[in-house]
Amino acid sequence: MVRTRLNRPPPPLPRADGALLAATATVLFAAAAATALLFYAPRFAAKPGPQLQPARIGEVVLAVPQDLAGTGEDDTSRVVGMVRLRLDWPSFGPVTAQSRKKLLITLSPPDKVNEPATQLATYARFLTPTVWSNPGGLVVRGFRKSSPYEGDELYVSVPDGRGFAARCPLDSGAVTLDELCRVTFRHRGMDVNIRFPRTVIADWELMIGGVRRTIDGLMR
Repeated sequence: MVRTRLNRPPPPLPRADGALLAATATVLFAAAAATALLFYAPRFAAKPGPQLQPARIGEVVLAVPQDLAGTGEDDTSRVVGMVRLRLDWPSFGPVTAQSRKKLLITLSPPDKVNEPATQLATYARFLTPTVWSNPGGLVVRGFRKSSPYEGDELYVSVPDGRGFAARCPLDSGAVTLDELCRVTFRHRGMDVNIRFPRTVIADWELMIGGVRRTIDGLMR
């Protein structure tokens, strides 16, 4: 009889105790699931893209992200005739507090005065005969005194300057702006004007190519 009692299975728990244990297990499982959801859900949630601002320049239609245009989130007006961009150098992304250099870009309808041949013909009237080389495969020319471009230097690509022709002011301690150099060229039916730091001029091919690709990505 003793041996039989020792081998007998334990009596079942009262119904109330079993219900309490089941409820406790359910609460613990729900708490664990909620914690996991709060921890992992932000990682898998789709991040909203930057708001796009529609713009039209002549026959060209663009969609400009606000983080590239530098406009406020509540500015949803349609821009007609001109677009301004601010790009980080050398990433060509949005300008941030960590950006050390930036490119200021203006897109406008085509104007004959900005055609390469016209620009070079205008500059040629005021250039000095002195020519010297510059890193990046460019040559540099100075402008005569009392000319409209006095105090500037002209950086042009060889052989004829049609690939790149930028004006940069001579170094001056009184100037506080960083984007002093400027170049204008034609792309996709628009005039593209870039203001950029002199320190990046040796990488002019990278700069022009990156700006062209950025503009291509805005077209609709």
